[in-house]
Amino acid sequence: MTTRFEHVDNQKQSLRRRATSRGLSFGPIATAITVGTVAVLLGVTFLGDWLRTPKVAAEASPSIISPNGDQTQDTTNFSYTLNEDANVTVEVFNESGTLVATITSDEFQTRGQHIAIWDGRDDIGQVASDGRYRLQVTARGTVRATAQSASVQVDTLPPTLRLVNLDEVNRVREANLTVEGLTDTDAVVQLNGDPKIIPIDGEGRFNIKRQLAEGSNILQVTATDPAGNVATVAREIILVTRPPEITIASPLNDQWTNEALLSVAGVVPPGTTIKVNGQEAAIGAEGQFQREVILQEGDNILRIEAKDDVGNTATQEIIVHRKTKPPTLELNIEDGETFQQSDVQLIGKTEPGALVQLNGQAVTVSSLGEFQTTVTLLDGENLMEVTALDQAGNVTQLQRRLNYRVAPPESELARVARNLPTLSTYFVPVLISLPLLLILAYFLTRPVALVVSAESNTFRPGLPEEGRFLRLSIDLSKAARTTVEIKDKRGNTIATLLHRRHRGGGQHSLHWDGYDDFGRVVPPGDYVIQATASTTGGAVAGTLNISVQEDRAVHRQYLRSSPYQDDSQLVVNRHGEYVRQPAYSSRRVRRRS
Repeated sequence: MTTRFEHVDNQKQSLRRRATSRGLSFGPIATAITVGTVAVLLGVTFLGDWLRTPKVAAEASPSIISPNGDQTQDTTNFSYTLNEDANVTVEVFNESGTLVATITSDEFQTRGQHIAIWDGRDDIGQVASDGRYRLQVTARGTVRATAQSASVQVDTLPPTLRLVNLDEVNRVREANLTVEGLTDTDAVVQLNGDPKIIPIDGEGRFNIKRQLAEGSNILQVTATDPAGNVATVAREIILVTRPPEITIASPLNDQWTNEALLSVAGVVPPGTTIKVNGQEAAIGAEGQFQREVILQEGDNILRIEAKDDVGNTATQEIIVHRKTKPPTLELNIEDGETFQQSDVQLIGKTEPGALVQLNGQAVTVSSLGEFQTTVTLLDGENLMEVTALDQAGNVTQLQRRLNYRVAPPESELARVARNLPTLSTYFVPVLISLPLLLILAYFLTRPVALVVSAESNTFRPGLPEEGRFLRLSIDLSKAARTTVEIKDKRGNTIATLLHRRHRGGGQHSLHWDGYDDFGRVVPPGDYVIQATASTTGGAVAGTLNISVQEDRAVHRQYLRSSPYQDDSQLVVNRHGEYVRQPAYSSRRVRRRS
């Protein structure tokens, strides 16, 4: 039994195996599908990788460069972004499409942003000529490639910069300077030392206003174009506000001469024009000048005018006196006189300022032109030569021959006989002049008359700034020395208006403000105006009584600091007010207290 069943089981397994071999198995199919999928994916991936085109974005900054080595915009940064890994080539082409420089050649770069720097030079290291260039980046995949470019301009020329109203060196006399200039419209203009940008109009014109200092001023203007090229213009402006200095060598001011033609010479700064009395004079290389002028008799004013190259003017005037007439010369001794004494007093007169010589020896001359000296004569004939030389060089010469002889003494009778003819000549003038002398003596010795008056017999003083015055009048019959005083009741002088001052005949006005000689207001009361006039014929006096009334404000202010007191009354402070009371009552009050 057992053996049969095992045989049957073996037959069933055999049948199953045969049944299975007749259909498809799942394992091989799954394996085939997996292998196929991988093969497809590999093929698609390889094909996509082989056929892909990288994407790139590029830009250049700055877009204008100036590769001139000034460290300003000498290079440009060519920035590009890859969306995937690629082999990159960066090249530079000119406007005609010719390759100028290769920055990067088929270099593998990963995805992301990259920067290539171009220094504006070609492949052989020379600076590229000015113009517009194209920077191109090419990103290459396995089969296909893509390229992007950016434009860059090379500009190595500095901008145009001209200062149209200034030369290399300028001399001006106005401190306010306006500079006019011209540059490129895209340039930036600045003044040295000032960061402020100067505005430029649409045509490239600009104005600069500057306050100059005396002397040399250096003005430096710079213009910078977008490429960083800089143009600089420097100008020197010399501010001259002082007029040119004139140095007159000859003639001297207030000089005297007897010549009709005079040479004016001096020195001025080089480059100055000079005129003498309106006539232009030639100037040497070092500023020296000379000009001849014709003088007239008397005072001549020479006007020297100098003008520098900027218009500053200096004027100098000198006076030259021309005198051709010789000086006068008078002596008290006539030619041929005879003297009996050896010492003779020589007295003379000439023009003020002249020099006098006696026989070659200088003689002192006074400011009025008078001179005197003693001459010692020798026995016999003596020759005396007197010379006067004025400031202009004119000479006057006088000669006197003097005789010195000792004669015997003359008798009295002979002297009377000799003087007798001259007595008649003196007698008539004496008789005529005697009545005139008597009349003159009468007028000189007659007494003077004096009248004193005032515009009012009462007066109330005011404060000094109020200007109150009492007008007095003094009437004199003739000229006299006059004294006018103000006296109180005791006869003491409290104010002096005139003291022995000479006044002519007629009416004279005086003013009194009511204050004493010490500047204090006088207290109320009666006063006497006493006027005295004295002449050679005697003195006369006149008086006038006046009354000074009280002004409470004025007397309260002045009596507070120095109360006034006399024999008859006393000014005291009673309940804050200053009042007058008899002096004896004050003494009684003090005894009771």
